[in-house]
Amino acid sequence: MKPAAVGPAAVILAAGILVAGPPALAFADSVTSQDIANRDAPTPEDFTDPDQSQIDESIVELEPGIYDLDKGIEDVETTKASGGDTVVTLDTDILFDFDSAELSDTAKKKIKDLVEDLPSDSEITVGGHTDSKGEDDYNKKLSEDRAKAVAEVLTSENSDLEVTAKGFGESEPVESNEKNGKDDPEGRAKNRRVEIRYEG
Repeated sequence: MKPAAVGPAAVILAAGILVAGPPALAFADSVTSQDIANRDAPTPEDFTDPDQSQIDESIVELEPGIYDLDKGIEDVETTKASGGDTVVTLDTDILFDFDSAELSDTAKKKIKDLVEDLPSDSEITVGGHTDSKGEDDYNKKLSEDRAKAVAEVLTSENSDLEVTAKGFGESEPVESNEKNGKDDPEGRAKNRRVEIRYEG
C-alpha cells in the first residue's frame, strides 16, 4: 500500500507549526521567577501598613450615642434648679446597656449615693426619657422601666421616700434629635436620660 500523498497545504501547515513553535517556547523560557516577583501583586505590607487615605476611608461613625468615651460613672448625674424644683439628671448611656433597663451594681451604688441629698418630706418624681429612635410605644415602655429601676434603688435605700416613676419616651426632649435635617447623635444622647425631680 502506497503512503498517502502529502499535499502543499499540509506541508505549509506543518511548516507553520514548526516556525511558530520556537518563539513561543523561547518566550516561556525567558520568564523567570524574578519577573513574576516584580509584578504589581499585593504584598503583606499592603495590608499591614495602610496609608492615611485608606485609614480615613475605613472609619465609620459609631452609633449612637456613645460620642464621649471618656465619660465614666462619676459623670452620671448633673443637678440644676428648674421652676422651683431641683432636677438631678442621670445619663442613661452610663447607667444602662443599650436597650436595657437593668442597672449594674456600680450604677446602683452611684444612685444610692444620691439618696442622702433627697428630701423625705417632698414627693419625688423619677422620669425616664429616650431619644426619637424606634417606635413610640417601645420607647415609652423602655423609659418607664428605666425610671422604675432607678426609683426602686432610691426606695430600697430609704423607705421613707415618696417616689413616683413615670416614662415619657421621646415626648420631652432637652435637645434636638436632628441638626440641619440630619441625625444628631449628641442631641439624642442628651435626650436619653432619667430625671429625679423634687421641690426645693
